[in-house]
Amino acid sequence: MIEQSSPSPRSAGGGLGRGALTSRPVMRSAAHRSHTDLGATFERRGAWEVPASYGSEQAESEAIRSGLAVADISARGKLHLSGAVDSLLSRMAGADVEPMRTAAITSGGTVARVARDLALALFEPSAETDALAAIEAELTPDTMATSVTSAISGFLVAGPMLNQLFARSMTVNVEEIQSGRCLAVRWAQIPAIMVVSTPAAPLVEMYVGSEYGRYAWRTLLELSHKLGGIPVGWKSLESAGWR
Repeated sequence: MIEQSSPSPRSAGGGLGRGALTSRPVMRSAAHRSHTDLGATFERRGAWEVPASYGSEQAESEAIRSGLAVADISARGKLHLSGAVDSLLSRMAGADVEPMRTAAITSGGTVARVARDLALALFEPSAETDALAAIEAELTPDTMATSVTSAISGFLVAGPMLNQLFARSMTVNVEEIQSGRCLAVRWAQIPAIMVVSTPAAPLVEMYVGSEYGRYAWRTLLELSHKLGGIPVGWKSLESAGWR
């Protein structure tokens, strides 16, 4: 379940000035309470409140580079694309996108083609609304595009030890976790989509139904703890090159 709340006038604007008159609802991930319990500080990204850091950004950056890090990226904008998606994906990416591959979207973001008739387009928080408006005129009766940002929770695993975490939690051969790929898998007993990239460090994004959000985050924390990993915030991820 995605949490939504209305910030107080002070939290909305950082004071009693203009922000007091422009309060907007804040979106929060299903695992928000866990982040609070872990001592996270929060920042706004679009309409979302995201965990920015859990204390030491230096320790978080080190975990991403040389250990194991887990993060909640549920705030990423998400569009579910289905049906005859070939032409749509080609226009979005500027080239053909094969099934089980990812590609950069020319206007910003990433598209992951999970199957011939299914893809997930990923954007910065709250950017999916404009992205959907931009492609609506190009949709055909055989193609559908739906915003699923609140319906899908997203998580990220980073660092050279990530294969060890996945080897303990799913049956897919970890050799299939290669940069530029996307996979439909069962992870920790639930269906998930994995999107693999390697900017400055190995990164795997994982998307599950929001009804599994709390369970998925708790499981990631438990698995990473056993391997010496830690939760990391958006500031450290962005410093590592993730967008």
